Amino acid sequence: MRWGLLTESQYKVLVCRGKGMTQRETAVELGTSRANVSMIEARARRRVEMADQTLEAYKSTITDHAVIVPKGTRFYEIPSVILGEGDRCGVHLKSNIVDIVRMVNGVEPSALSGGKTNRSICFVFNKAGKLRLEKRPGAPG
Repeated sequence: MRWGLLTESQYKVLVCRGKGMTQRETAVELGTSRANVSMIEARARRRVEMADQTLEAYKSTITDHAVIVPKGTRFYEIPSVILGEGDRCGVHLKSNIVDIVRMVNGVEPSALSGGKTNRSICFVFNKAGKLRLEKRPGAPG
């Protein structure tokens, strides 16, 4: 059986400690010394902390945030809706007003008529500031 980054002994020590057992009780249970349990536990907790930090760093790069521009939004207001949501989330978007206008015109031109959106448009950005426009399934183009 695999325990990810933990050795079998590290896993067993953390299980015992998670049940509320003292290091001395854990040592008796596992047939080792209390000092050895202390060392194994410290190493295991360091590995778990490093794994948590790695996972958080990974999540921060892939977490997407959707911004829905509602139907009836004036064309010239779309960039401020997107950039404002980025600011609200504390994300510096790598796209500017011109980029956003080009995205709409290039990917979803059919979503505009009379200077307004005729349906909602979905933009998505990640914590790194990369912005993309989600093309509506079935939309022409």
